[in-house]
Amino acid sequence: MASLYIHDGAQALTLRVRGALTKGAAAELEQTWQTAQSTLAGRELRVDLGDVIAIDADGQKALRSLAGHGARFITASHFSDSLAEEISQRTPEHLPAPRLTGWTRLAAV
Repeated sequence: MASLYIHDGAQALTLRVRGALTKGAAAELEQTWQTAQSTLAGRELRVDLGDVIAIDADGQKALRSLAGHGARFITASHFSDSLAEEISQRTPEHLPAPRLTGWTRLAAV
């Protein structure tokens, strides 16, 4: 089970995933991205993977789709570093994690 959060900042739209990014959560992440992409208006898309504890093929597919749209990944552990590197096929950038204030919880799936 995963929880999804969104932070709609001035310079970036950040999607945070906490928990296991599996089939249901992956579908919710893709739906959230589809809804949010029209509001980017030149801002950067970031996906915070720091609290992801597991991922399946559906989760990997969702992240590859986001990477294909230029998403940058925020990592905070060896697991999330490896995941971001594998998905984006480049060394992860260690972006500072946004503070928790201003986050909107979207769903627990």
